[in-house]
Amino acid sequence: MRHSRVLRYDRLVGMAKTEIPEQMENAPRSPILSMKRAHHLFLLSLLASALCAQSSSDPRSRRNKGTNLKPATVAVFASGDFYGMPYRLIEPLEIKDGVRYPLILNLHGRAGIGDDNLSSLRPWSATFADPEWRAAFPCFVVTPQSWSSWSAFNERPPEMTPETIAQFPKIWQRLIQARLSDVSELSTGSLTMTFLLLDQMAREFPIDTDRVYVLGHSMGGFGSWNAIWTDPERFAAAIPSAGGLTPWKDPAKFKNVPVWAFHGTDDPTVPYAFSQRIFDRLAEVGGNIKLTAMDGVKHGSSAHAFAYEGDDPEKGWTTSSASEKCDPTPRIWDWLFRQRRR
Repeated sequence: MRHSRVLRYDRLVGMAKTEIPEQMENAPRSPILSMKRAHHLFLLSLLASALCAQSSSDPRSRRNKGTNLKPATVAVFASGDFYGMPYRLIEPLEIKDGVRYPLILNLHGRAGIGDDNLSSLRPWSATFADPEWRAAFPCFVVTPQSWSSWSAFNERPPEMTPETIAQFPKIWQRLIQARLSDVSELSTGSLTMTFLLLDQMAREFPIDTDRVYVLGHSMGGFGSWNAIWTDPERFAAAIPSAGGLTPWKDPAKFKNVPVWAFHGTDDPTVPYAFSQRIFDRLAEVGGNIKLTAMDGVKHGSSAHAFAYEGDDPEKGWTTSSASEKCDPTPRIWDWLFRQRRR
């Protein structure tokens, strides 16, 4: 295995089954969890603890590039740890009795990988700490830190035979051929751990589970797509920036989740075609997706996506809608907080 966090799944299951405490059966549940699912997720949390312990001495698991945010901005984000997964949390400026608040899951890109609970705070995260923004959009914002890609436990692609690869778009064929050994590995499960964290937050805080959103850029954009593919009933909306979805996953699975995707047409890192492919598929099935194409923008689409005030045809920044289901609201945060899980 190339990464010390990637261990045999069956071995870890055996380890975790001996550690599940009996009191878990009587533990408080999130309203969105069944007893069976909560028990299963707790098992996965123990697996994650084992993964973290196994990798504690592996320097490759800690990139820790730090953040460019001002110390005063970082201080707004409370620091936490969930079974070895670091996270940052912002609460509403005021929590009123009897009121439940939306939750934003904020996923960092590859530069945020690590365990310092700091590198995960990317430039757009400063928006969530701004007092005016917090007053206008009272919500919780959680920013977990991943040790790898945003993928679920035991997430495996199909067997990569030449015949299978030939069925994918050519741009994906090249990437898969170049990274064939990577896609065959067992996932390290940071997305599953993130879902566990969301469930725990729903038990502890007054969160409106019908208004849980996910957003991110680059690797976090991929993570946003993967989150709504993995569990589309969990999310009320998503904002992926410069992301994509591996070609063996059908976007039709989340056709009813409102999505507003952003991508620079000149992106040399993550091809614009990745977002266009998802949009085209959802247009075929009447999906609820908007795609904003930004001419002249390279990989820095997050700087515009998470501050979007409307299209600018003169610059070549235009938004397409896949169906009549799409909410035409032009400002990104107004659009996001209008969305509710149906």
